[in-house]
Amino acid sequence: MNFDYFYNRQSEMYNFIRLPMVLMEDEVFESISIEAKVLYSYMLNRMGLSYKNGWIDEDGKVFIYYTIESIKVQFNCASEKANKLIAELDIKTGIGLIEKKRQGLGKPNRIYVKDFMSIFNNMELKNQEVRKTKFQKFDNRNSRDSNIESQDFRKSESNYNNINNNELRKNDFSKGQKPYGIYKNIFLTDEEYKDLTNELGSRINEYIDRLSSYMKANNREYQDHKATIINWYLNDQAKNINDNSTRKMNYDIGESL
Repeated sequence: MNFDYFYNRQSEMYNFIRLPMVLMEDEVFESISIEAKVLYSYMLNRMGLSYKNGWIDEDGKVFIYYTIESIKVQFNCASEKANKLIAELDIKTGIGLIEKKRQGLGKPNRIYVKDFMSIFNNMELKNQEVRKTKFQKFDNRNSRDSNIESQDFRKSESNYNNINNNELRKNDFSKGQKPYGIYKNIFLTDEEYKDLTNELGSRINEYIDRLSSYMKANNREYQDHKATIINWYLNDQAKNINDNSTRKMNYDIGESL
């Protein structure tokens, strides 16, 4: 088969689901199937729509509706397979990435999609508690051993803090801002997210995830995430214009020959 390329705005023609790489690569999620991970990604994709529709409970938690029939259609499978995929994700029977709540006879279940990155935050808090306990034990030893081991502790604690700069920054952005991106390290207010949506359209999540991955991989920080995303977008637009001009000029020259 000879498939054609995407050119310019053609790349925005289709809708895509986002499958976070951590679901594929981290051992925490190795117990669930690829299909269950894809289903979870479908559910993540619906969260934004649910928020826009006002599907938020009294505690501020966003929920979605996702029926077994919808799963059967999307995965071209029978009810048994659809229920198995749900069971893999469910908090009672599986890994706990979703939680179902009944609403009564004849009404569809609410599905609360859990934050897949929050488990790592909890692990880091536990590690911090272990370090505190270890430090207290150091104080009970003789002065020589205590000094040596306390220095080792401070060194490891310093490394721990460097690794978790993004977690510490969350407090700086807590007023009216929410975490976005694959690694939840992009912080935007609702108004900023709306402005970006108006500017970038369907590509907003692409640019948010792009910045999120770049910051994580390169240990970088930016003061204004909205401004950074817009700057990247405008640079890409300028590059596309230059590429198009070059392509057109080459085409005109070839035609004149």
